[in-house]
Amino acid sequence: MAQTIFERIIQREIPATIEYEDDEIIAIRDIAPSAQVHVLIIPKRVIASVDAVTGPDAELIGKVFIVARDLARKFGIDASGYRVVTNTNADAGQTVPHIHFHLLGGEPLGRMNSGTERSHTAPKSGIVRDAGLIVACALGLAITFNAMNPKSIPWIKKDYERITLDSSEINKYLAPTPQTPTTAPAQTLPSAEQTAPATTQPVGQTPQPAQQVQQSTPEQPKFVPAPGIVREITYAQFKAFLAAGPYYLIDARGAEKYAEGHIANAVNFYGGEAEARIPDMLQSVPKDRVILIYCDGGECELSHHVADVLKRFAYGPIFIYTGGWAEWTTKK
Repeated sequence: MAQTIFERIIQREIPATIEYEDDEIIAIRDIAPSAQVHVLIIPKRVIASVDAVTGPDAELIGKVFIVARDLARKFGIDASGYRVVTNTNADAGQTVPHIHFHLLGGEPLGRMNSGTERSHTAPKSGIVRDAGLIVACALGLAITFNAMNPKSIPWIKKDYERITLDSSEINKYLAPTPQTPTTAPAQTLPSAEQTAPATTQPVGQTPQPAQQVQQSTPEQPKFVPAPGIVREITYAQFKAFLAAGPYYLIDARGAEKYAEGHIANAVNFYGGEAEARIPDMLQSVPKDRVILIYCDGGECELSHHVADVLKRFAYGPIFIYTGGWAEWTTKK
């Protein structure tokens, strides 16, 4: 069975910001925080979820809350208040089958339930409350529809650094090509008529073979790991990387568009779900080759979403083909 992302963090295969660690527990910063303070407290012993907890696990689970208390004090949220929660299985939002607890705080978190207490003595406040409930329901429907829509629109548009790869730099990022020694054409020694003074070959002596010179092809540019480097590239540069190889190609469009057609060898990781697909990407995307990403083209936000996630985990160099599927289909 493949290791979870938490096991790989524990083994230092994947970087993380560690806030606490001992022989049984590790606590790390959540890379997509839901509050000003958001720390994941993870037992090192692999327990799939709360459903899998048994009697012998009781002491370990109890220790989790001691660690949570100490971390709350460390971050100065013990007096103002904090929350410790865990999700169990798909409907609760659990995405990693390794039990972990979320420590949340640093800001008002609101009530856990959505119930309201109606006031019989304050009808105006009841009307305001009802109006607020309607607005909240409408907003909830909008969020749900947006999340389910393959063309979802981010609520806050993130500005990405857009740097175009300079043509003079491309060779240092190309992968090596096989190098094989070559033999230069045979070079015959000068004949007797071409030399002075003339000499006579002694009788019975075997003539000397023509001399050959061994030459090697010039060393080709080698793949250079460049963690965190993200560059936008043109169609010509994209074709150069495809021809050089090896590479890992990502289609950041939605699954439906990917199914309708995609560039050969492309793997589909929808940019709108990049955060949720982090475990899958870390399991699948190699670090020993350049990463190429494309989407429909234009501003390439979906490609930048994927690149931004990979960048956090020290992948690179990463190249975004800005022409995308739209230009590719036209060129091809």
